[in-house]
Amino acid sequence: MSPRSAAARAVLSRLGRSAREAWQIARGIVGETAYERYLEHHRAHHPGTPPLGEREFWRRHVDRGDVQPGSRCC
Repeated sequence: MSPRSAAARAVLSRLGRSAREAWQIARGIVGETAYERYLEHHRAHHPGTPPLGEREFWRRHVDRGDVQPGSRCC
């Protein structure tokens, strides 16, 4: 392996990591990670009860946003 190809591979690896991290940040900003965060919270604080299914979670999440809009763009 030439030094140039090893350096190129290292740069591509860093770019890929950065892109994945940016994608996760964007998902968090738009609220796409809400169900994942809910599951983590549920596991930690309510271990004896089954969590809501993803569909039911999103239904309640959207309904709650309509009743208590807080700060949002629209």
